[in-house]
Amino acid sequence: MIDALSAALRGLAKVNAPIARWGLSVSALFLAFMLVVALAQILSRVLFNHTLDWAEEAARMALVWSALLAAPIGYRAAGHVAITAFIEGLSMRTLCVTGVIVNALIAWICAIFLLESFDFVARGSTIVSTGLGIKMSFVYSIVPVALLALLLVALEAILRLLHAIFADEPELLLVGVVPVLQRDDEN
Repeated sequence: MIDALSAALRGLAKVNAPIARWGLSVSALFLAFMLVVALAQILSRVLFNHTLDWAEEAARMALVWSALLAAPIGYRAAGHVAITAFIEGLSMRTLCVTGVIVNALIAWICAIFLLESFDFVARGSTIVSTGLGIKMSFVYSIVPVALLALLLVALEAILRLLHAIFADEPELLLVGVVPVLQRDDEN
């Protein structure tokens, strides 16, 4: 059982690590794009007394894409807000079991939203953005991508916690009920 969990965990970590790193890199590019567009909008108003109609919409879309692309690495590294007051007194085993339950709920929610997101993207093909003139299905297409990545990270967290329970790994670091990944090169 431990060997199967270890193999599944290694395989999923090998998939998730590059996806998370890629998401963070592309997220940074979208943030840079957002900054350039915002500066162009400001300079256009100040220097030419002209408003770029598309700039605010493009910056908003870049912000949404950036946040959704960075979410998997934040979840994977437990870079979220954790309320630890309720769990500080729990034993490591109880904390790990609680973590499995919480991460399973997160995986379930991501799976439900992932299934619903395909219809969401399809509905976007009937809407055209006013500023950029592109179909919103292109903008919405990031939602299933991000949800799939988050689902994979949730599954990895579950496997990591199950491995800790069955292998009795007291050195597992947790933030709330999410295991902290120390280095991707270990996986």
